[in-house]
Amino acid sequence: MSRRAIPTRFVVNCAMLLAPTLLGAQQGARRARVDGSVRDSSGARVPDAGVAVAGEKAPRAVSDDSGAFHISGLSSGRTIFIARRFGFRPETVAVEVLDSRPTRLDFTLRRVAVQLDSQFVTADSARQFKMGAFNKRRGRGIGFFLTREDIEKHQSASVSELLRYVPGVTISQRMAGEPQPVHMQRSSNPTNQSTCTVALYVDGNPYPNGSVDDFPPGSLEGIEVYRSASEIPAEFRTRDSMCGLIALWTRDPEAARRHP
Repeated sequence: MSRRAIPTRFVVNCAMLLAPTLLGAQQGARRARVDGSVRDSSGARVPDAGVAVAGEKAPRAVSDDSGAFHISGLSSGRTIFIARRFGFRPETVAVEVLDSRPTRLDFTLRRVAVQLDSQFVTADSARQFKMGAFNKRRGRGIGFFLTREDIEKHQSASVSELLRYVPGVTISQRMAGEPQPVHMQRSSNPTNQSTCTVALYVDGNPYPNGSVDDFPPGSLEGIEVYRSASEIPAEFRTRDSMCGLIALWTRDPEAARRHP
C-alpha cells in the first residue's frame, strides 16, 4: 500500500485555522486579575510596596499612595504572592485566582528594625536613600518642607526655634534648655492644646514621647511639617497623627536607633 504525500498547502491552511483557537486558549488562560492593598499592622496604608508572584524576581505591581495595587494577565488557579517593602518583613499570601471575576488579595506588613551593613552602606548613600522619598513628597506640594539649605540659612539654635518660621505652627515657650512643645494652629485651639499632641517621626520611624529639640538643627538633613490630618501622606497616617505631624530626617544613620 503506497503512502500519499500530504500537500504542503493543506498543512499551512490547517495551521492558519488552528492558530486563532490556540491563541484564544492562551489568552483565556491568562486573563485573571488580582486587586488588593498593602497595610501595616496599625492599619495604615503602605505605598511603594512591590507585589510579585513567588519565584519571580521582578514585582508585578507596586502599591500606590493609598496602598492599592492591581495585577492582570494572570493564569487562574492557586497562586502564591509576596509583598516586600524596605523596613517591613515580607509577607506571603496564597489565593485561588479566578478568571470569572477579580480576586481580592490584601497584605499586612509588619515593621522591622533594619540593620545596615557598614561595609557596604555609607552615610552618603543612606542619606540619599532617605531623602529620595522626602523629595518625592516635597514635589507633591502638600505640607511644609525645610531642606538642608533652609536649615543652614536660618542658623537657628534649636529645631523648635527653626519651626517658628513655619506658617501654622506655634511653640509653647518654656524655660531655656527645656523641650518646647509644638502645636499646629489648624488642628488645635486653646481648649484642646494640652491634650492634642503632634506626632513625631525620626528617619521614617515613630518617635513617641520625644521632642524635636532632641536633635540639633546641624544634625538634620530635612524636616517635613504636616499641619492637619488631611495633609499627612499615607505612609505616616495613623490614629495618633490627627493633630498634625513632624518628620525629621537626620544626617547620621545611627540617629534612627536612638530613644528619647
